[in-house]
Amino acid sequence: MAEILTQEEVDALLAALQEGEDLDLETLPDRFSPEKTAIPYNFKRPDRISKDQIRFLQFMHDRFARNFSSVLSTYLRSIVEVELVSIEQITYSEFLMALPDPTFFCVLGVYPLEAKFALEINPSLVFPIIDRLLGGPGEPVEEVRPLTDLEMDLMDGVVNRALEELEKVWEDVIEDIEFVVEVKESSPHLIQIVAPNEVVVLISFEVRIGEVKGMINLCIPAIALEPISSMLGLEMFTGTREVSEEDSKKVREHVRRAVVTLEGLIGATTLLLEEIMDLDVGDIIRLDTFIDSLLPVLVEGIEKFYGRVGEKKGRKVLRIEKIKRE
Repeated sequence: MAEILTQEEVDALLAALQEGEDLDLETLPDRFSPEKTAIPYNFKRPDRISKDQIRFLQFMHDRFARNFSSVLSTYLRSIVEVELVSIEQITYSEFLMALPDPTFFCVLGVYPLEAKFALEINPSLVFPIIDRLLGGPGEPVEEVRPLTDLEMDLMDGVVNRALEELEKVWEDVIEDIEFVVEVKESSPHLIQIVAPNEVVVLISFEVRIGEVKGMINLCIPAIALEPISSMLGLEMFTGTREVSEEDSKKVREHVRRAVVTLEGLIGATTLLLEEIMDLDVGDIIRLDTFIDSLLPVLVEGIEKFYGRVGEKKGRKVLRIEKIKRE
């Protein structure tokens, strides 16, 4: 909106012109300074989702990334890191143009929201994952090609686990939400879940499996979020909303299902760098722990229990002997 001069400013300008004086730009108010810059605004594509709602989605899907990382690590029997890297609003056509072709593209039916989401997994991840599932090393691939029907079916295990974790975080917004794969395709440009110029929320995750790295993208049409826009607020987690017994029960259930890392520390020691450099296969390292000592047991890196290592039915086990008192 243009600035409106006050009557005093108008009178001062007219008086200066009548007297033939040069206007001194340095004496003008700050709001007339030529150094001020304007922020561009695209009226053709306004933001449909507020900043608070974006932060809420970020909170949800950051939790999804942590949980999916643990689930996928177990499924692939390898260390998998999943990290939320960005959330942005773009048009659906821009989303499609940014995707590799061919790729692994799924249309998700979301119920009871009656909406369509899209899930895309880069081929740089898909082929190494399939290789691992078939017993291979899962090394990075150089050539990318369309997936066969059999290869798409092999990816069902990964996709289904991703949808299960998505359902867990989205249940905070929509009770009994369900994600269903309705279409699987190698060429994303053949699929249109909304009009090309419709605004979508693009949630991107970076996945690392050893030397393999690639992206997983979740596309959510902004129009699909409109019916639940009032529920996408941080007050659901910050405590500004009155918490009912049902809410507390739901939180407890989610906490019980949370995946956490538990590890027993056998021991530690201190070595010189030259000693470490001279280590070889078969060398024995003396630890600071006595053979009859209780071992610290860590939950998510925090010491909570003490136990002993043993063997049961041919497998290494850890028996809890003592609980650490705070």
